[in-house]
Amino acid sequence: MERNVDLARKAIIQCLNIREGENVWIQSWNHTVDLASKIALVCLENGAQPFITLNDENYWIRSLQEASKSFLETLPPIKAAALEQTDAFIFMIGPSKPINWNKIPSEKQELTNMWYLESNKFMDSWRMIARKRQVRMLGIEYCIATPEMATSLGLNYDEWKAVLLDGCLADQQQITQKSAELAKIMKESRRVSVETSYGTNLEFELAGRDPMKGDSIVTKEDAAKGIVKFLPSGFVEVAPDEDTAEGVAVYNLPVHVHGGKKIEGLTLHFHHGKIERYSAARDVECFEEYLKSTQGDDDKFGFFGLGLNPCLKPGFRQDDKVLGSVTVGIGGNEDKGGKNRTVGSRGWWACMTEARVKFDGKTVLEGTKLMI
Repeated sequence: MERNVDLARKAIIQCLNIREGENVWIQSWNHTVDLASKIALVCLENGAQPFITLNDENYWIRSLQEASKSFLETLPPIKAAALEQTDAFIFMIGPSKPINWNKIPSEKQELTNMWYLESNKFMDSWRMIARKRQVRMLGIEYCIATPEMATSLGLNYDEWKAVLLDGCLADQQQITQKSAELAKIMKESRRVSVETSYGTNLEFELAGRDPMKGDSIVTKEDAAKGIVKFLPSGFVEVAPDEDTAEGVAVYNLPVHVHGGKKIEGLTLHFHHGKIERYSAARDVECFEEYLKSTQGDDDKFGFFGLGLNPCLKPGFRQDDKVLGSVTVGIGGNEDKGGKNRTVGSRGWWACMTEARVKFDGKTVLEGTKLMI
């Protein structure tokens, strides 16, 4: 309980820099009410006005099943009015149980709006107000660790929750500094190589695009751009030149998917940025299901990232943020300024560790050691 108070203070004081007199909208799920209350109390301690709303899980699922698409994609005037008076928006990630996508009509699946990163008419209206008002937005990804989600993913709930909380309480200033330094290197570099002792040998080129910094400190500049940040944090990602990936990517970390399945030893062979062939030691059909369920550039090199959080551990779904992890993703990358297009900007990513990463011939990552 005491560590949840530390999390609330980390979010309000360090990440969002809440000041006296500000209005803070806190959006909770049923399973996160206690944390939302602690966050609200920290707001009061700092002279801010908290406003808690509840996203009831049963109502949310039924609305996706039963309400019309036009209804769901319209930003209600009452929410628009609240957002117009909001200085900071902090939301818990939910729901607590895995979503049965088979029970939600396919044309409405893009309207789930769990991460406030989705691309649809509702979010377009939301972002327009949020940017105009320069609303600072932070999502608490720690809340995704629930007993139901852990069972579905084959994870130990207590361990997952503890690891995520450790990651949330990491030194956010240090992560922010490292992410800025790494983003500068990515922006200015052209050629990247990734090698591991277990088979990865991948080369590609960057295209001068702005990297996405996954730190948790939300600035005025972030708010003006409508950027959403999350706790725990710790990565830098960039959309490369999609047509340049050549070689092999071997993911030594398993990919946990719902139903307790776990893709192990996934290996992708790239040529001119497209997957020529693939294999896995276990549950390769889960990867095949992604390829079959997505249309467009689903099999093209989409993004590359490095993890920066020293308090996270691999194997708990946040592998992309673990210090020393290397992410190689495929599919939609429109949100990162790339040119890959898929339905709902869907993509696939997984991670590897113990890698040597070079930018223009200079080693930047060796195992878990960043050379910056």
